[in-house]
Amino acid sequence: MACWWAAGNSLGLFFGGLFIVTFLAPAASLRSAANYLVVVSPVALIWLLPLFQTPDTATQWLQSIIALFTYSLAIAGIALILARLKFPKVFAAAITIAIGLAWLTWPIWLSPILVKNGADQTVANLVHIHPPFAINGILTNEPAWTERSIAYHLTTLNQDIPIRLPESIWSCAAVHGLIGLAFWMIAKWGMAKRV
Repeated sequence: MACWWAAGNSLGLFFGGLFIVTFLAPAASLRSAANYLVVVSPVALIWLLPLFQTPDTATQWLQSIIALFTYSLAIAGIALILARLKFPKVFAAAITIAIGLAWLTWPIWLSPILVKNGADQTVANLVHIHPPFAINGILTNEPAWTERSIAYHLTTLNQDIPIRLPESIWSCAAVHGLIGLAFWMIAKWGMAKRV
């Protein structure tokens, strides 16, 4: 609700939800799958609010939710694998949060390095599977994040290197979903085998 209060029915609501999941899903998933769902489901429900006040469609909302759940599944899977590798749970969660934040913020810190090295195709591939860009791409009533004034000062994307927002979330969902499911199954299978 705080994201909705602060950002309203804008792209900021969706970006904020991804950050909330990044901070809370790792520790929740280390407790149980139910705790994981208790973290992710309210974000999905809050994301329903723009449906009633913007031209966004139910299909766009559903695709956003798929991106949210697959991204959070990947984050949860990373935490579970780290715990399976004998990291204390608090460190497994903290490392996973750092990985999630690095992934969500790469357009700010990594794009200048990629631009300097002429890695245009790498940037295009990363944009295609990045949850915020995937969500931005399907919410056609929202301008591209890189066209907002704050982004101009934060990233070189669409300035030094042109990007095209994804037209669907399916590549993003596939990559994150496969990572999450694989890590979750490996971690749970290993725990079951020990018992």
